[in-house]
Amino acid sequence: MLTPCFPILPSFLRLVVVLLIAIASGSVPATAHAQAPPLADTWHHLAVLQPGTRVHISSDKKGRTCFFASVDDATLVCSRRPASGTHYTFPRSEVRTVKLTRYTVSTLAGMGIGAGAGLGIGAALGPAVAPKTNSFLDFSGLGREVILGLGGAIGFIAGGAIGGPSDFLCGPTLYRRPGL
Repeated sequence: MLTPCFPILPSFLRLVVVLLIAIASGSVPATAHAQAPPLADTWHHLAVLQPGTRVHISSDKKGRTCFFASVDDATLVCSRRPASGTHYTFPRSEVRTVKLTRYTVSTLAGMGIGAGAGLGIGAALGPAVAPKTNSFLDFSGLGREVILGLGGAIGFIAGGAIGGPSDFLCGPTLYRRPGL
């Protein structure tokens, strides 16, 4: 007869599962009955922005990524370039959200994610792409390390090209129109 090495493990796992279920079921009613507090009008938060801060403005008519210029009780003004240039004026009643942008952070994160994915794909494809055969696609002259490096480089470039413009790590929302 075989004896288990850890006789307490199954009962310990059962205890952990029971505790997790109890915690999850105890928190569901609390979150189900909790109501979100009403959103206060945060238009005054925009007044603390430094001129030249890059923001994304979503409005009822158009959206723009521009450099913050000024704000008052009725309008928000931003420009195409940090110092000057074409000014865009948004009436307060049309502004849906104002968010900070993080294009640089999104680009760097995209490069890192892309490089990791490219290295993983290169490591997986290296043995398959560089076999010792005489086919038309014979990459046997390339070492698996070169294919791994090419995968990482291609992923790095593609990740940066996708991550930056998409701004997938966009900054916090500074203003959201009440009722949205």
